[in-house]
Amino acid sequence: MSNKTMIQIENLYRTFHHAGNAMPVLKDINLSIGQGECVVLKGVSGSGKTTLLSLIAGLDKPSSGKVLIEGEPISKLPDLFASELRAKKIGMIFQHFNLFEHLSVNENVTIPLIPSGLKMKEIHEKVDDALKVANIMHKKEVLASRLSGGEKQRTAIARALVASPNIILCDEPTANLDRDNSLLFIEILGELHRMGKTIVIATHDPLFDSLSFESTVIPMVDGMIG
Repeated sequence: MSNKTMIQIENLYRTFHHAGNAMPVLKDINLSIGQGECVVLKGVSGSGKTTLLSLIAGLDKPSSGKVLIEGEPISKLPDLFASELRAKKIGMIFQHFNLFEHLSVNENVTIPLIPSGLKMKEIHEKVDDALKVANIMHKKEVLASRLSGGEKQRTAIARALVASPNIILCDEPTANLDRDNSLLFIEILGELHRMGKTIVIATHDPLFDSLSFESTVIPMVDGMIG
């Protein structure tokens, strides 16, 4: 495994202001995640783990400190460039799946590739590859609104994979799944780990405490790394 640093977080603070009050959500986070590592950010709701994930993805900006993705300061980039960097390097899997319900599985997974300028043949190949890894090929033409929770999550995995990102971020990925589907999800994560993806999971699900593949659990308490 290479020791190339994929995600570097330095002296990161994030404070939200509400009705004149400052609410510190993240305090002095320092973290380095290497290529192919799987990191589980573990903590109760409100511990700051989802905010940290948003900052890694460039969906939010820090109050101070830095987030570097493969050496590029995503935290300092204007939104347009941050979203371009995210589209190339980061796949995201959310708790609520965030699918377009009126579109098919195939269409949902195709969407991230539309701006890529690839030929349709290449797009179809990439989509099919992602559907196979996520084990949802058999539902390719089914509307998202007709899928079960587990099938929706597998479609979301395929969508996260389709642009071949090196980094996969998962926010409470099993929160809306039953135990069987959660275990299936973890199995697919193991597959992504074997493919050399760098994976960061924010969760409070005890199923992530002892994964069958190598992972590092990082406890988060009150906006700090425990």
